[in-house]
Amino acid sequence: MAGRVMVIGWDGATWDLLDKLMAEGAMPNLSALVARSARSRMDSVVPPVTGPAWVSMATGVNPGRHSCYDFNKPNPQTGELVPIQSFDIAEKTFYEVLEERGRKTILVNLPVSFPPLTSQITLTSLMTVGDNAVFPESLKDKHPELKGYRVFPDINLRFQSRIAEYIKDIRAVEAARMACVRVLLHEPWDCFFVVFSGSDWVSHELFPALMEGGEGRQQAVEAFSELDEYLGEILSHLDDQDHVLLVSDHGFCSVRGALFINELLARWRELAINYSPGKNIASVQAEKRLQEQAWQGSFPPWKARIADVLWKTWGLTFLFRALRKLIPIDWPHQFGVDAKGSRFYMPTTASRGLRGVGVTPGQVEALRSKLAGLKDPEGKPVLDYIVPREEVYTGPYVQEAPELLFGSYRWELESAIRSFKRKVFVDKSMGAHHKEGVLLLSGPAVEVGAGGGPKPNLLQVAPLIYYLLGEPIPQGLDGALPDRFLKTSWREAKPPRYIPVTAPERQRRDFEASDIQDRLRTLGYME
Repeated sequence: MAGRVMVIGWDGATWDLLDKLMAEGAMPNLSALVARSARSRMDSVVPPVTGPAWVSMATGVNPGRHSCYDFNKPNPQTGELVPIQSFDIAEKTFYEVLEERGRKTILVNLPVSFPPLTSQITLTSLMTVGDNAVFPESLKDKHPELKGYRVFPDINLRFQSRIAEYIKDIRAVEAARMACVRVLLHEPWDCFFVVFSGSDWVSHELFPALMEGGEGRQQAVEAFSELDEYLGEILSHLDDQDHVLLVSDHGFCSVRGALFINELLARWRELAINYSPGKNIASVQAEKRLQEQAWQGSFPPWKARIADVLWKTWGLTFLFRALRKLIPIDWPHQFGVDAKGSRFYMPTTASRGLRGVGVTPGQVEALRSKLAGLKDPEGKPVLDYIVPREEVYTGPYVQEAPELLFGSYRWELESAIRSFKRKVFVDKSMGAHHKEGVLLLSGPAVEVGAGGGPKPNLLQVAPLIYYLLGEPIPQGLDGALPDRFLKTSWREAKPPRYIPVTAPERQRRDFEASDIQDRLRTLGYME
């Protein structure tokens, strides 16, 4: 009988950083695991962001089939952005299929797992509604450690620029998460899937320092060293028949600064601005720092505070519109998008795409060409890719995707609209998502040292989970079994089997969206 499968997710992990830390001796458990494993860079989905990436990994299909493109999706009736939940996943996840087959799964912090889709042990993640993230809740009586489970770090620390304290609290969140993993490892399970988010949160703040040195690096290295300690402890609970997958949803890279896409679209008259008070006020600390840098020296803080009071008290929308046309002054606030009056707009930073409002294919192609020719202040092309949705996705939900998808590995792409002067580029070294994450496989079926050839895609993780558990793979998945990582003798003795799987039955529930969006916004996942 096949052994168990342990999947360890390090959100945002990249071999560029992990190899550097291993060479420095900061991750000895990972070094030892690599020596007895196969590993490779692994391509993410488009866009390479947390929500659609982990859902794609859990289903084995592209977003055009599972329908999750961002942390939010437009309400079909109102157009208002609503956070996605598990009932928005239009294809079955591996853990639903495994439960149907009588297998036991444990999920810890897998994004978009709230509300739970199975009766199995589930500790939910980013999109959790309410105070409880432990299911079944009765587990807290059996394992008191679960009462300390935390989904988020203290986001106020990030908002207040107390970055050292913020990193310390991220480490506390992961320590509490590991305390839960520690006790749950003793529960019966066939597949255990745990995601550590701290690798992403720390990288957003300090990835350039991690790669090149600088303030805060030592504390960031210690955060990764603790993840390595947790890895070693988890591995100590496994036996020789078990398989281990170490995965990430995307990678990371250092970028020069930020490009404010909606600001650019407003300059090109493709986007109308909503000047009403209370719309998209800056709450992401990274953007707040960029914003302050953008108007520093031309709009002193005391004037900003006075303007803030007047704006929020009187709501002089008509005056803002008039001033913007007449005087090139700066304004120290983010404004919103008037979607009905716009032709194209970027809904959130995580969307990495442009939605059109009643646009024609010709208008889409014209904007694509214009963006493809966009140059940064050094005269270099900004975007590494810009493609229409039909070239990226397949399936029944393609029309729900943004019309254009794009990405840059030199500039972070932000959705905020910040100033009357409409400054588009802001220099600020930071960490940003990259399409290449990590994949590592270890266990009796694995060809140690394998890793050459084409990069795998994270859609291939679900087929791997099924196969390594000795289960038939659902027919028609977009991800193929990456058999080059497996021993030939193993594949010949245990050839993969494929069977059809029934479509899921989902029922959407109403919930309060604003709390979730506030958390996502302040952690840096929205505008």
